Amino acid sequence: RRAARAASPAPKPRGRAKSPARKPAARAKSPARKPRAKSPARKAKAKNGIAHTLQTGREHSLVEFLMLRVMVIFEEGSNVPPGSPPAPQTGWYAASSSTFALLGLFAMTRFTCPVFPGHQVEAVICGIQSICSWGNDVHSFGRPSKWKNADRLVASVNITWQMCKLVWLEMTLLEYGVWIGGLCLALACFQRGQKLLHSRSPKAPSKEDFSAFLWWHAVWHCVLPLAAGSWMWLRGKRLGCACVDAVVCRF
Repeated sequence: RRAARAASPAPKPRGRAKSPARKPAARAKSPARKPRAKSPARKAKAKNGIAHTLQTGREHSLVEFLMLRVMVIFEEGSNVPPGSPPAPQTGWYAASSSTFALLGLFAMTRFTCPVFPGHQVEAVICGIQSICSWGNDVHSFGRPSKWKNADRLVASVNITWQMCKLVWLEMTLLEYGVWIGGLCLALACFQRGQKLLHSRSPKAPSKEDFSAFLWWHAVWHCVLPLAAGSWMWLRGKRLGCACVDAVVCRF
């Protein structure tokens, strides 16, 4: 018996037999994802550190235009499309920013008494607006600058103040017509210029559109001071404050 047991094969261990270890199947490598192309706004932000503003000249209402003006006050970025030509540093376009200073000078020297509350303060603000306008639209055109903040802030406050006059200041029908007509015409010129500047946005405008933009933007600089000066003169004559007998008057 002992010899038979020794000759018999060793008993197999209970349980399932272990299968040979399987090698993990090699996963197919997915093709590398291509990086997403950066939008023009992101490219401008990467290049200048500051993205372009939201204002593109495609606003559909005055309310939307004013809301966007408020939103971009504290942005230093430029809304000029990348690759646009530089603005002329001399000539009629550069000189158009001085019209606000001329309006302030007119308000200070052609009246013997204030034609509305804050007459002298507004004259000083016009001088500040002229400097900020030149810094934004001429000196730093198309590139980020603190001039952007200054010009947008002063212009937004100035336009809001002018619109408030329609509510609290009593006027004749002629004065209302000159004031409302001049304000609407000026804003229309500004919007027309912005649409030409962004005619191929995000690409730079064509030479023809850019030249037309310079013309419309210069007209915007001239129409508002001209309308405001005409309104002041009409109101001053009605109130007996217009300086007629002397070249320079003070009050």
